Amino acid sequence: RSLENQMRLTAMSYNLMRVFEEISKTQEPELIHPSDKKYSEALEIRQQQAQKRDRFVNPLFFQARISRISSYTIRAVQNAIITGMSLQCFMSSLVARLVSRPQLIGEH
Repeated sequence: RSLENQMRLTAMSYNLMRVFEEISKTQEPELIHPSDKKYSEALEIRQQQAQKRDRFVNPLFFQARISRISSYTIRAVQNAIITGMSLQCFMSSLVARLVSRPQLIGEH
């Protein structure tokens, strides 16, 4: 029974952090999470390398992806719980962490 409770708590915690991260993205739709920017930039480099060899990167890589929860979000949740930070302040700190969306060559 204790293992079941631990699994449920882990799943609920993950889902709650995921909701926080996704809500922060919807509050500023023109901004993205730094890990998404890093992924896009790496994908662009990969595409350029493929074009040099007359190949292409699978277009499915350019679609929306399910990203992992960032370590920043996990630490922010932990700190918010420890310090008793309000939900509004917590969400503001997540939104403040977002960055501008990169403009890729040949936007997909």
